[in-house]
Amino acid sequence: MKDNGPSLSILRSAVLPALGGYLFTFYNSKKADERKAQIQRINDQVRLLYGPLLACVHASRAAYAAMVRQHSPDGTVGGFLAAMRRDPKGHEGSAYRHWMKDVMQPLNERAADIIVDHVNLLESAEIDPRLLQLVAHVSAYKVIISRWDRGAVGEWSAISYPNTLLDYVRTEFQRLKRRQAELLGIKRPAKTAGKHAAPSSANGDEAIVASKASQTRSKL
Repeated sequence: MKDNGPSLSILRSAVLPALGGYLFTFYNSKKADERKAQIQRINDQVRLLYGPLLACVHASRAAYAAMVRQHSPDGTVGGFLAAMRRDPKGHEGSAYRHWMKDVMQPLNERAADIIVDHVNLLESAEIDPRLLQLVAHVSAYKVIISRWDRGAVGEWSAISYPNTLLDYVRTEFQRLKRRQAELLGIKRPAKTAGKHAAPSSANGDEAIVASKASQTRSKL
């Protein structure tokens, strides 16, 4: 019988390196595709969901704080609410309905649409209750505003605005931006103490009003 040992050795020496090279290329290509898919999903999450949602929620909260600052008889949320409930047809009640119909409700509706249209881009497996509450709040106020238009100005929604929504959306947005930078190999500058100047008196007052407004907004 003819000895095929040398032929098999030659075959192994030719095939094994080629097979190893193919497997190496396949593995690296697979990892590159997975990384590309991760980057694409995070880009979509930031661009279509968390970025626009953060803008709408932040603008709505800022508008509420501005409304209170301009129309509260004593400059406080409590004073504004008390005056509005005491006389829904008075200055405070009229101001609230105007701001709600023309400023805050459109922003809230936009935020709710973003959530519904891009729910598949949510980071968690389950929908956060605050997002569901916002959608319900917006739906309820569509009915309330319709009643206002028919003269029932003393109507208020039983579904409150989710006060901690801004904190939740901001946290998710910042986390995704950090992950996005990591995948893209971008080094984010480290925060240094004293880098940012202290806010001016006006900005500080606005932040305080916004914080108090957020804490009390659930009553409306």
